Amino acid sequence: MTGKRKLCIVLILLAALFASNLALEAWNQKQEEQESAQEEKEKIYLTEANGITAFSYSDGSSEMSFTKNDDLWIYDSDVEIPMDQSVLSSTAESIANMTAVRKLEDPDELKDYGLDDPLYTIRYTDSDGAELVISIGNGAGENYYATVGDTGEVYTVSSDFQNWMRFDLAGLVQYDTVPSIGSGNLKKVTITQDGTDTVYKEDDDLAELAGGWGTLSLTECENYHVTEDDLAKYGLDEEKRITAKAKYKDNDSDETKEFILYVGNTDSSGDYRYVTVDDSIFVYKVSDSVIQNLMTVEETEE
Repeated sequence: MTGKRKLCIVLILLAALFASNLALEAWNQKQEEQESAQEEKEKIYLTEANGITAFSYSDGSSEMSFTKNDDLWIYDSDVEIPMDQSVLSSTAESIANMTAVRKLEDPDELKDYGLDDPLYTIRYTDSDGAELVISIGNGAGENYYATVGDTGEVYTVSSDFQNWMRFDLAGLVQYDTVPSIGSGNLKKVTITQDGTDTVYKEDDDLAELAGGWGTLSLTECENYHVTEDDLAKYGLDEEKRITAKAKYKDNDSDETKEFILYVGNTDSSGDYRYVTVDDSIFVYKVSDSVIQNLMTVEETEE
């Protein structure tokens, strides 16, 4: 057999193998699509809402309620607190497409499942103005009994719904953003205390202060809506607070910007300082060591 004939056979075999792989991939994809379609067909939907515009959930003692206003989710109890839109949109989506594990055939009375006095209650209004209530009662192994509206039908639902029932604002608000500041883009730091300005512009000083600014994190919120009257108890009123201004070059726009942080008293432990950001309604707690690092430069002997 000549080398040319051998090469031709090899190419034919490779082409056949390639075609076989394509056919196998197409078959696998078709199987996956069929399985996915079957799974979707077998799902039991408790809710199929057409665009939720308001929702609330309660555990019997606490309730959280939110409304969509001009495509922006707001917290009904305090509309001025900025909310994390992605979190609330995800929660609305979860409520809009709640599924059941199974539907009970010929169920007993609702009270037998704890549904006359539910552990959890979820309410929503959709874009058509329709309102619906989902009641969740006693546990059923790893699941819970549930009913929708006044249908009298009883289902079991996965306990996964508890993952998005957040009764603490900590995971729901949109915190103030700290810009990316480091030794490469920090241009000047001004610390104002008791009417006196201390200005740092030297490279060595800025490199040291950048360590503090670079580790500043505003995530531990002490007060979600501070008032003018409240500021004094944190040492953040205009007369007592320390003002820390960082002038930096924005890495995205190359523009020179300024970030203003107000520093107040230490907390009862002495380990944290109360701080707020210019024009913010939040008061945060930040490690005192971080605050010291962004405000002060260690003195060196000549």
